[in-house]
This record gives sequence, structure tokens and C-alpha cells, in this order.
Amino acid sequence: MTDATRLTDAERAKLEQRRDRLMKLLKDGEGEPLDAEDRADLAQEWTRIDQILQRR
Repeated sequence: MTDATRLTDAERAKLEQRRDRLMKLLKDGEGEPLDAEDRADLAQEWTRIDQILQRR
């Protein structure tokens, strides 16, 4: 990935897709319920990606 403040359109799209998949997992659980540790890990990764996407 390039400098976080200068994402290419492709990098931004990829991160947005990952963030959306993480949110879906957090909301739906995709089958088996998530334990607290897994949920915390997913939430932390979602937050990290969201912060990258918010930078400009």
C-alpha cells in the first residue's frame, strides 16, 4: 500500500470492501456466533481500516 494519505482508487475500494465484510460479520455472525475475543479483534480491524479511509 502507498502512503496512507494517498490511497489509490483500487486500494481504497479494496479497503472499503474489507471494512464492509467485517461489518457484516460483526452484525450477522455468518452462522456461528462470535466469541468476545473474535468480535473484539474484528472490531479493532474495522476501526483501523475506517481510520485509514477517513484520512485525506
